[in-house]
Amino acid sequence: MNDKDIFELFQNGFIAGNTSDSYSRLCNFVSAMRCGQYYPISDEDIHRGVECEKAQSKNKAKILFMGFPEDAKKAIEVAIELKYSQCLQQFLNYKHTYEKQNNHVI
Repeated sequence: MNDKDIFELFQNGFIAGNTSDSYSRLCNFVSAMRCGQYYPISDEDIHRGVECEKAQSKNKAKILFMGFPEDAKKAIEVAIELKYSQCLQQFLNYKHTYEKQNNHVI
């Protein structure tokens, strides 16, 4: 593990720590979403909650794939980015669709 990897671990930990409240609200939103219900949440909390989860995933990947070649690590990071980009879009779509159908805007 080089200096850049260590810096990124701490940076991702910092992001996760600073967005934990939003992550908690996002978890409530996702739980309601799974049941076809709605939990009021702002777009900003969705963005911050997804960033928190993404930072945690990147930290886990850094540790798990420490001995892997750089190109494999980059592919894993791209996959993480793609996964959370899709999750973010799905959460926002669900929120906006629900609010539009129910005239409920937060």
